[in-house]
Amino acid sequence: MKGGFTLIELLVVIAIISLLMAISVPALYQAREQAKMVVVNGELHGIGIALEAYAMENENRYPPTRADCNPWAREHTYALPQELVDSGYLPKGEIGKVRFAKIEDKYNEGCAYKYIAVGPKYDYLGAPFGNQHLYIPEGFPSYEGETLIKYNDFEISPVTWVLFSLGPRYDLQSLEERDFPLKEGFPVSRRFWYSPKTGSGILTRMRLINDRHIGSFESK
Repeated sequence: MKGGFTLIELLVVIAIISLLMAISVPALYQAREQAKMVVVNGELHGIGIALEAYAMENENRYPPTRADCNPWAREHTYALPQELVDSGYLPKGEIGKVRFAKIEDKYNEGCAYKYIAVGPKYDYLGAPFGNQHLYIPEGFPSYEGETLIKYNDFEISPVTWVLFSLGPRYDLQSLEERDFPLKEGFPVSRRFWYSPKTGSGILTRMRLINDRHIGSFESK
């Protein structure tokens, strides 16, 4: 009768366990990341419904974009509109002077998802802050030409509003330093959307002028 494992047998067992872990851990991580993205896309869908309900009660007008150049508000630029809180559609979030609809971006801890709508823009103290515009690729969404067209009138803009999460592997510092590169077509252009090939990019949902919703949730 054997008294136990030999050293060779023990090493073989360790090697097998290590191999199984090497195979299973990446698969588990990928499954977890996919589940996280499903949750984010589901929440963006729900926020989109809240925006449509708000518009139905407000003569087809959507909440204004919120932006602020003050340091205490910078990381919350384009936070979900507080009007959705005041109307009872979404829970309230508040950090200092910044009020917003609190549904935390799963990829940006402590911050809400972001919202940009073509039209009026206000700061977090409620003062007018000019008009919010979007640079949209010519021909979008059928195709994306090289020319970017600036829109600040929601009645003619191909895109009415955009909701987005910073998504996996985002570079928040780069985005903050560049104050969100709207002039490059962000966040409308598909080149910023999440790509399964790279495993990075924003998760987005947007409303087109014809009421259709499109976004990275359609990515395969």
